[in-house]
Amino acid sequence: MNEPIAVNQFTLTKELFYEGNKRTSKETYSHFALRMVLIMTGAWIVIAAITLFTKPSIVFLVVEALVLILASLWVAVYTPWRKRKKAYNAFLELYGEDPERTTVFFADRLVVNPEGRKITVAYSDITKMLNTDRLLIFITSANKGILVKRDSFTTGSEENVLSSVNR
Repeated sequence: MNEPIAVNQFTLTKELFYEGNKRTSKETYSHFALRMVLIMTGAWIVIAAITLFTKPSIVFLVVEALVLILASLWVAVYTPWRKRKKAYNAFLELYGEDPERTTVFFADRLVVNPEGRKITVAYSDITKMLNTDRLLIFITSANKGILVKRDSFTTGSEENVLSSVNR
């Protein structure tokens, strides 16, 4: 049980960090953003209906629509971008520029070695697996994401890892 079934080693660049962050945000933030846009749209419809009965100017309704559009763009585009940038800056403070990541997969757990630290995660603590074109992302019960570059296995393979994690 102490023999690794796979080893993954790569440099975690800004592009890979953003790719992983963007993918995990789709699972969480996009639902929130959609709800907010729907609530704002519903509020605009109610206000527009009430306003129509009071015979408003068309300018008022156009301004309301512009405010809704700008608020929707803020929630759906700017906020996730700003959140990703803030997370990356915090990451840089913790690990420095483009750290090396080594993840060793065993039969029952994985061990990540980010910059002199050692993090062990039992496969039973992995609640979700996501992927992108270049990454596998393991989400833990503590809601932390572990990024693994798909083409950077120095020992073993992605298939070995997936079969062990899915047991």
